[in-house]
Amino acid sequence: MIVPFLIGIPTALLFTYWGVNLTDLAYSKIYGKPLIVYDHIYFKKLRTEDIEVIKAHSLFYTKLSAYKKRVFRHRVVMFINDKTFIGLNGFEITREKKIMIASVAVMLSFGMRTYLIACVNKIIIYPHAYFSEINRKYHLGEFNPLLKTIVFSWEDFIAGMNNNTNNSNLGVHEFAHAIYFCSKYSNDSSSILFTNGIKKIDKLLHSESYIDKMKNTAYLRGYAYTNKFEFFAVCLEHFIETPKQFKEAFPQLFGIIKDMMNFETSEA
Repeated sequence: MIVPFLIGIPTALLFTYWGVNLTDLAYSKIYGKPLIVYDHIYFKKLRTEDIEVIKAHSLFYTKLSAYKKRVFRHRVVMFINDKTFIGLNGFEITREKKIMIASVAVMLSFGMRTYLIACVNKIIIYPHAYFSEINRKYHLGEFNPLLKTIVFSWEDFIAGMNNNTNNSNLGVHEFAHAIYFCSKYSNDSSSILFTNGIKKIDKLLHSESYIDKMKNTAYLRGYAYTNKFEFFAVCLEHFIETPKQFKEAFPQLFGIIKDMMNFETSEA
């Protein structure tokens, strides 16, 4: 059967496309990481003032090599162009705010070749905690897979960005949910490695002794034990904000998440 989107593409390019992807999948199975992560040929550019916003709010970006900073900036542009940003309850969407949100998403998907988090089309932002008509409660943020939407309280999003050592980061938490969901329905090498990591985490969560050990340390906040989805999201907040402590406290879990994300912060 001819796949419609491939019509008109030269045969040699098709073989190259499929060959590279098959090689990437084989490599990832052997070595536990993608063969190809940064396959960009052309790089989109940001304005100087945009780059200053990233520098001011992304410690992750400042630690990258010159080439990877270029990749990061390109991905920020691509992410912004791919999403619809909506402000509600009088919230004004600005270029700076888009850059800040995109920087969090790009950081989390930086070790992945497929980085746009395709299960998110819209990003809705309220100025403060907002009331949900669905469950009649106030929320700080949420990910809705059916609507392909992430929602943030800007006040709480900013609070997470401004304190990078308290292991509470709303942007990281909600994008973690989205990446988790996306991986279940994708078959690229990064998603396969991610879902393999989730299976390993699930095994740990079935060990009562391991869970008891984690609870006794009180390193993860209690919300982590709500369900496996919240557990991963909370763990990712810790992985980003206090990696050294995480690695020392739970090296096995830290290693699994590092392999899933395919990067490790320089502070670990």
